[in-house]
Amino acid sequence: MVQPTSRNGISPNPALREQRKGETFLLAEEFLWGWFPIVTLLSYQFVDPLWAMAITIFVATLFFAGIMQVRGLWPELRRREAWTDLFWASFYILLLFVLLFVGLSYTTAGNAALILFLQVLFAYLYFNLFKGEAMTPTHKAGVALVSIGAFLVLFPDEMGFNRGDLLVLLAAMVAPVGNRYQQRARRHVNATTLLFVRNLFSLPLLFPLAWLLAAAHPDLEAIAATWWLLLLNGLFLMGLSKIFWIEGLHRLAITKVSAMTALSPLFTMIFAYPVLGEIPGRWQLGGILPILLGGILITRPAAGGPPPKGCRPGR
Repeated sequence: MVQPTSRNGISPNPALREQRKGETFLLAEEFLWGWFPIVTLLSYQFVDPLWAMAITIFVATLFFAGIMQVRGLWPELRRREAWTDLFWASFYILLLFVLLFVGLSYTTAGNAALILFLQVLFAYLYFNLFKGEAMTPTHKAGVALVSIGAFLVLFPDEMGFNRGDLLVLLAAMVAPVGNRYQQRARRHVNATTLLFVRNLFSLPLLFPLAWLLAAAHPDLEAIAATWWLLLLNGLFLMGLSKIFWIEGLHRLAITKVSAMTALSPLFTMIFAYPVLGEIPGRWQLGGILPILLGGILITRPAAGGPPPKGCRPGR
């Protein structure tokens, strides 16, 4: 069988082509996700965080339902072997986003993006270190760097602990558990089905929660002022970016995924300056490099072995 050739006469490398696709998907995801804290904070000018989250998840659910209809994925919902993992994935991801949405109302977009990246550290602690696996010098250096960077971001000049930072830190601690269940559920159902179910699970809890606990309920004037932000968040940041994320994960090695994930906090800080007027403080700037570099080191494979099992970052 004759191998197809490119215009210059060289046979294309399928593995390389898939890698390039994965890099493109992940770069697009990181660009979009870098906007998430910023767009969310902008919506808080008009809508309470809990209502913003409920409406955003509702829009994303409709987005994934439309894709399921087009792709004929509804029969996957009958796969009972996936139900348990889908339930726990939905529960932990719901908890993660409640903590994140509420936490964003008390902290800056840049801080939230950096602190959420600490999920790489917590994944390593949960699924590797706490199980008694030996720490390589590289992993020890990564843990030390992330810890130093986190201290600089969480405890600035006044050494106070911002409650928004604490809530986002709790979200980073929850993320690895939710991601583990998502990985297990993904073995049985398509990524779109997984994303649809986890969002659908959230809605019956989010709207009553927003109604009972929100400081104010959105009126027509608030919805008119912020509808485009909620639509942007639901369709592109909580919707399309998640599909890009899954497609990138399937095509790239964990070390490259982890390195590219570090772009998201940088994008957030770059975008937050012109949009929100946020200027990173000296302590925040001091924490950027050790957090991102440490996260990359933690997810590097040991010599002659695979990368740490629990360190795949997630959304």
